Amino acid sequence: MSTIEILSGTKRRLTACRWAFVLIPLTLAVGCGDAEQVRPPGFAGTGGSGGSSGTGGTAGTGGMAGTGGMAGTGGTAGTGGTAGSGGTAGTGGAGGSVPACVTTALCHTCPSEVLPDALLCNPDGSCDFAGHSCVPSGCETHEGAPIGQCQPAEGGSCTDSNDDGVPEPANTCPNLDDYRCMTVAPGGKRCIRVSAGCDPANETYDCAPGFSCEGQSGQETCVDRRVPCDVEDANDCPKSHVCRSTPTASFCVRAQRTCHVVEYDCAGFGSYCTDIDGDSIKECVGHRTSATGIACENATCRASDPSAPVCELGASATSSDCGDYGLCGSDEHCDVANGFSCVGLWQDGRKECVKTPRPGNPDDCDHVTDCELQEVCAAHRNGDNGGRPSCQTGSAP
Repeated sequence: MSTIEILSGTKRRLTACRWAFVLIPLTLAVGCGDAEQVRPPGFAGTGGSGGSSGTGGTAGTGGMAGTGGMAGTGGTAGTGGTAGSGGTAGTGGAGGSVPACVTTALCHTCPSEVLPDALLCNPDGSCDFAGHSCVPSGCETHEGAPIGQCQPAEGGSCTDSNDDGVPEPANTCPNLDDYRCMTVAPGGKRCIRVSAGCDPANETYDCAPGFSCEGQSGQETCVDRRVPCDVEDANDCPKSHVCRSTPTASFCVRAQRTCHVVEYDCAGFGSYCTDIDGDSIKECVGHRTSATGIACENATCRASDPSAPVCELGASATSSDCGDYGLCGSDEHCDVANGFSCVGLWQDGRKECVKTPRPGNPDDCDHVTDCELQEVCAAHRNGDNGGRPSCQTGSAP
C-alpha cells in the first residue's frame, strides 16, 4: 500500500496497551503503559568438544552454549606439552528466535514484522501522522497484552474551500464543531473527528472499518466488530459485508458507507458512489452484474423485478445485483410477501432488508449490540437460520 511505501521512522518497538477504549480518537489518545518487545533467546547451542590434552597439558575447554543460537567458544590449547586440539564449535541453538507476538484468527502477522516504525503506536497511544488512529491489531504480546497499530482514517472525503477561498462545509463533514477537513497521508482530505468519543449516526466517519460506535448516550466509543475471514472464500463474510485485507489481518467489514468522491471513499467498498435507497445520502456500491457498467440502485431494481427489489452485494464489493438483501427505507421496499422487512441492524440509521427476526428467539438478532464484541448482526451468506440475521463470527474457530 502506498502509505507504507512512503512512511519511515526511527523507532522500532512493539507497543502494548490495555485498551480501556478499543479505538483511540485522533487528538484525544488515552495513555497506557508501554510494554517492551519480547524476543526470548533460542535454545542453547551444543557444547564444543574439549581439546585433546598434550603431555602435561591442560585439556581444552569445551564450547559454551550459544546465546540465541551463537556458536560455542573453541577449547584452549594444552600447556607445557603438545598443544591441545581446539574445541569443536558448539552447534547453533535449536529453534532460533520465537515470533515477535502471538497471532490470532483476526491478526495473522505481527505488526512489527510488516509495518514501518511510523505505523506502530507510540507508548501513549498516539500516532506520528495526522489523521491516523491507534487501533488494536488483534495480535498480542507473549504476556497477553493487546498490540496496537496506526491506520489512516477512512471517513468521508471533504473539501474546505471554494475556488475563491470561502469555506465550504456543506456536503463534506457532518458539522464544523466536531470535525475538521484534514489531509491524511498519503494524500486526499478527509473529515477527521477532533472532539471526544464518536457519534453513532456518523460511525463510518468516526470509527475505523470494522468498528462500531456504541455506548451510553454522550459516552459512546468505537468498539471492535471485526470478524476474521479468508479473502479466497466469499462465504466467510455475511450479507452486506466484504472481506478486507491489511498487511496484518483479513476481516469482514460492512460495505455500505457514506461517500462523496468514489476514488477517495470507495476503495475496497465498491466501484460507484450513488444514492442506493433514495434517501439523498450516497453510499459505495458495485455495478449491476446483469447490466455491467451501471451502478446498482433500488429504484431500477423495483422497476425491473418487484421480487428482487433492492441492491444485494455480490461476492465482492465491486459487484451488486437486484436481490432480497440490501439497503432500504421502509418495509415496503422489501419483499414483504416472502417474509422480509426493513431492519436497522447498525448504529448509523441505515436499514436493510432481511428475513424478519423472530422476537425473543435466541438464534436471531435485530441490532449489532445484541451480539458480543468481534461479532456482527447479519444474515449469513449461505442462508443459515432461514435468512434471518444472527450473530456472526466469520471464520473464527
